[in-house]
Amino acid sequence: MDKKYTAILGGNPSKGARSPILWNAVYKYKGSKIRMIPIDIKKKDIKKKFFYLVKDKNFLGGAVTMPYKETLAKLLGKNLSKEAKKIMAVNCIFRKKKNLFGVNTDGEASIKVFLSKFKSQKNKNILIIGLGGAGKAVSTYFCEKLFKKNKIYVSNRSINKKSFSKKIKAKWIGYKNIEKKIQIFDIIINCTSIGFQSNTASPLKENLIKKVKKNSIIYDIIYQPKYTKLIRLAKKHNLKYYNGLEMNREQAVIAYKYVNKINISKHRVRQIMRRL
Repeated sequence: MDKKYTAILGGNPSKGARSPILWNAVYKYKGSKIRMIPIDIKKKDIKKKFFYLVKDKNFLGGAVTMPYKETLAKLLGKNLSKEAKKIMAVNCIFRKKKNLFGVNTDGEASIKVFLSKFKSQKNKNILIIGLGGAGKAVSTYFCEKLFKKNKIYVSNRSINKKSFSKKIKAKWIGYKNIEKKIQIFDIIINCTSIGFQSNTASPLKENLIKKVKKNSIIYDIIYQPKYTKLIRLAKKHNLKYYNGLEMNREQAVIAYKYVNKINISKHRVRQIMRRL
């Protein structure tokens, strides 16, 4: 393997992260010896590891996953894109001269694949559940693209995220009040980690799914497993649904181009990644 490398950083990406599979397929296609590796980091070691990577000239950058998207945004300081500064969470870091810079491709990918599947949306009530790193990114981009023609609500179990709704011009709804208003929503987006790598948990219980309007859309940004419990409940009650697999691929395409200087178009990267 080439001394230069990329990585996905997180709590335990070695236990199933897709980014190494997707990125390494492109490296192999281009005949590059660079490889992406998963790096599991304990919470107490994240700061030390970050500054080690800053100094490691062979580290080109890579992906950031749970639970360090917000932590790394803080560590990067001013070295953030305009969008990442607003979201204060990164899912991609790349080298620029001697420093590392952070961007967030989750939001851009989420709105792009959603609109490609369901086209433009007008006069809809959109509920986004979860305001962690991915949730902030998704809600920011959905508000930017759809706010003028739709009403967007955000909710999170932690009340300290309430101020973020004002920042992105969304309506705040308390987690306990979702049940009371569940029938008004046309689009429900799960941005929590509930259901990740498990098909036994859902952010919305079945008694709530039963009350959702029949022409509504359930969008679960989780991609593993393909059929989360939320998706299976949506399917069971004949609702339109979409999982996070294509979003995961698209954010990987965007992130790959940020990090790598290898001459290849986004279109070709997308073609390679879609095979997996």
